[in-house]
Amino acid sequence: MNFLNKIYNYYFAFSINKILFHFTLLFNGNIYSKLFNFYSLFYNSKNRIIFRDRKYFCIEKKWIFSQKKVGLYAYGKGFDKRILELTSTYHIDKINFKDDDNIIDIGANNGDLYLCFKDKINYYGFEPSPEIFLNLKHNVPNQNIFNLGLWNKSNKDIDFYLSDEFGDSSIIPINKFSKKISIKTTTLNEVIEKINSRIKLLKIEAEGAEPEILEGLSDKLNMVEYITIDCGFERGVNQDSTISECSNYLIKNNFSMVGFNSPRIVVLFKNNNLIY
Repeated sequence: MNFLNKIYNYYFAFSINKILFHFTLLFNGNIYSKLFNFYSLFYNSKNRIIFRDRKYFCIEKKWIFSQKKVGLYAYGKGFDKRILELTSTYHIDKINFKDDDNIIDIGANNGDLYLCFKDKINYYGFEPSPEIFLNLKHNVPNQNIFNLGLWNKSNKDIDFYLSDEFGDSSIIPINKFSKKISIKTTTLNEVIEKINSRIKLLKIEAEGAEPEILEGLSDKLNMVEYITIDCGFERGVNQDSTISECSNYLIKNNFSMVGFNSPRIVVLFKNNNLIY
């Protein structure tokens, strides 16, 4: 009975959270911020939301983090719990990092991953959405950030389907998008060549474009120690997973799968042929 109670309580709490989340999304600006802050009180969170200059900001301690409205929900329980979620989701807790390690963040979004490291690492973030890039620029100061897309070819103008409100923007054509724009692309081969140093962690979350991005890494694979990839069901109009393509490519190139998270399907690979 204890076990059943735990299951019931978990799903009941999850359902209530979803109802509260969707209810608050009906509002905007200062009203939304006040509702969100009231919701956060239930978790004893010190995190607060303010609406300023037509943008939302999470504020806790010294952090002032700019976010899209729909993304704020992840911070309702505070920054510390959000960081724990990120380190678990992307398998960061399985890696022994050192100061000044190089980390490449493909699909950097608002810079959430950077929260896990703060100023201890050399961060290279890539975000193709012009609007989201402004948040990234605010949230990750004094680091290396680029308003570029990653692909298997560089210096190429390519269509990019914007869905910023729900974080689903992609180079791969999708069903629901607000706008189609043209973006510049580069390859991971070129990125790592410019860094000219070993990469501790490469994180890829590209809404289905992960296989093509990996193809652009062919010459520099031996310089990357770990690769964490969101292979979830997000590719194109059919919402396919990319786990098969990504796994086959990396295993064929001397990587081993050392971490797997479901249901989101985030996979960690380790290089067995690393150049030191």
